[in-house]
Amino acid sequence: MSSLTLPPLALYVHLPWCVRKCPYCDFNSYEGSGELPVEHYVDCLLADLEQDLQWVWGRPVVSIYMGGGTPSLFPPAALSRLLDGVRARIQVRPAAEITMELNPGTLEHGPLAEYRACGINRLSMGAQSFSDEALRRLGRIHTAGDTEAAFGAARSAGFDNINLDLMYALPRQTLAAALEDVAKASELGPEHLSLYHLTLEPNTPFAHDPPPLPDDDLAWQMQEACQQHLAEAGYRQYEV
Repeated sequence: MSSLTLPPLALYVHLPWCVRKCPYCDFNSYEGSGELPVEHYVDCLLADLEQDLQWVWGRPVVSIYMGGGTPSLFPPAALSRLLDGVRARIQVRPAAEITMELNPGTLEHGPLAEYRACGINRLSMGAQSFSDEALRRLGRIHTAGDTEAAFGAARSAGFDNINLDLMYALPRQTLAAALEDVAKASELGPEHLSLYHLTLEPNTPFAHDPPPLPDDDLAWQMQEACQQHLAEAGYRQYEV
């Protein structure tokens, strides 16, 4: 009788604080007020992992994703302690992909090289748009210039695996504006692009007071045109 081989694992770590919660966001996230309980939260995450060791023992972890919220609000030293604690408890493969979500407007905790030094080897940046007016309508705290600066800083820090999040069908967005966003994103040359249709989720400010959005036909035109542009720029679509 052959033994059952269990598949490897991917670990998701949730860091729930933001500088400001976006009006379209329905994630479990909270606006931080005052000093965040960073060290206590890391202790709680590791204690939670301890309780689940019996379910994951012996199964290697091939990827770790730190999402939120805004993980880049946590200083590098705290994330280093978190990752060291994970490695001390479960088997993390040496080549594991370790991703941190990054808000381009929250780089106040030190150089990106310090995040790279603690083992983070992939960044996922919430660009959303390269139009400052569109970002303002979305309630974002950063500008297009912040995204470009953060991307350049990430490259300088040694990150060679970067994702950019973009959204389309934004309030008052035109087809030309949507195409301009993907054009600017592809010019930066990220290894991965995530392109999302803005949706109005229940119990969010946008759901209670909807902004003027493109109709379904225009949103579909945006999707098709953006997909074609990204394909021509060398990006292969692998999921919808």
